Amino acid sequence: MRLAHHLDRSPTGMFHFRQKVPLDLRGVFRLTVIRRSLGTRNPRMAQVQAYALSARCAALFDQARRLRGMKQPAPDDPFLLDVDDPGHPLHIAPWKLERTSNGFTLATEGDSAQEHAKAVEVLRVLMGAQPLPSSAVDAPVRGKARASRVRPGITVGEAVRKYLLTLDSSLLPDKTRSQKKAAVDGFARWKGLKAPLAEVARTDVSEWVQSLRTQQLATPTLANKASYLKAFFAWSQSAGYYPTGDNPAQGQVKYGIREKRLRRKLGFEAFTPEQLAIIYGPRFSTLRKEVRLGALLGLYTGARVSELGQLCLADFVEEDGLPCIRISADGEGQRLKTDASARTVPLHPHLINWGLLRHVESLRKAGQTRLFPRTKVGSVNGNGNFLSAAFGRYIKAAGVAPRVGKVGFHSLRKTVVQMMQSAGVPSEYRAQYVGHELGDEHHAAYSRRYSMSELAAKVHPALHSLGYRESTGDR
Repeated sequence: MRLAHHLDRSPTGMFHFRQKVPLDLRGVFRLTVIRRSLGTRNPRMAQVQAYALSARCAALFDQARRLRGMKQPAPDDPFLLDVDDPGHPLHIAPWKLERTSNGFTLATEGDSAQEHAKAVEVLRVLMGAQPLPSSAVDAPVRGKARASRVRPGITVGEAVRKYLLTLDSSLLPDKTRSQKKAAVDGFARWKGLKAPLAEVARTDVSEWVQSLRTQQLATPTLANKASYLKAFFAWSQSAGYYPTGDNPAQGQVKYGIREKRLRRKLGFEAFTPEQLAIIYGPRFSTLRKEVRLGALLGLYTGARVSELGQLCLADFVEEDGLPCIRISADGEGQRLKTDASARTVPLHPHLINWGLLRHVESLRKAGQTRLFPRTKVGSVNGNGNFLSAAFGRYIKAAGVAPRVGKVGFHSLRKTVVQMMQSAGVPSEYRAQYVGHELGDEHHAAYSRRYSMSELAAKVHPALHSLGYRESTGDR
């Protein structure tokens, strides 16, 4: 576990606060480091106490700089050494924090307003800086805490209604929007539309997930629903309707090791050379021209079917003296899966030999604006649904069957990536070509994007041996 600033952990698991004394004050304090046990093995409580102590250290250092002429404390001065002394500036009085059915109880040792204020400060941080009931910050109570009342706040149903208004239909496919709505609505009705949102706990989300499991929902479906609910709570926290800090939907659905293996095993497979020979052999010429075009673009770009289905004629550009396609979310109805998906890809010579650029020019002369005019903008199943369905029917009729997992248009993307990998194309080139993200800081912050001539010189030779041959005469 990565420890918070000012914290370290002993072999026994006990947390300690550690603060270096500034160089200009070490002669005053006769210390290089202030270190004390926090008396807890709970990382959250340790983090909160370290927060309070670091603030007090900063105030103490500031005071010492203002009073440069103060007497030098002796090494055995309890002011420095006995931090458990209530008179010590770094002393934290013991407190008790409990949650009850009526709200919170808060008690401190002693009855000073200063100690109570310190405890309230830490309580605010511990509870994620949520507003505390007014009774929790009243004058301290001698010997026992005072119960506070919690205001109910916004209901789950009202919060869901407001959240759904933020889902911009121009930015989300209808299918994704309906899935988000179904997930959040489903939880709201399970919990109760009139239940206070602030009272929803992690256990509530956990029980909701378990109730879905009893309906035999698959883990991927549960993971999607939980991620949509996580987005709802994140919005609620930003809007001030739910306490900041822990998101109750975070980490509720996880794939087991066996499930991860099965997902990899039963996912889309790359096509074998034998399968590619069948797909792009003599039978290929029987396909409609637009389906052939999509299948060839998928074979030589590795682009997602939705990225190809939404291409506009304006996306055919020239860069570095090479004909390219631009994959972006700039046009009407265009969307991308991730930020890394935005890219420009140099066209492979086989695509040019097939007549792609001539086809684009003929569409422009006909007054068209899209590469696939029959694409329905905003289609529930995505802009490339017609292409994916037609290609799937074609390979099934051709007898191309999966070995273990499944095959479809997405298999072309996997084929392209594996072909580049087998040819020794570095990962940076592969990621830029197909729109994947390399997550380490070296690539994200320090590397530059390759020019189109660099990309073509490295990638195109690796794809020359793919199944299509111009001699099939399918134009």
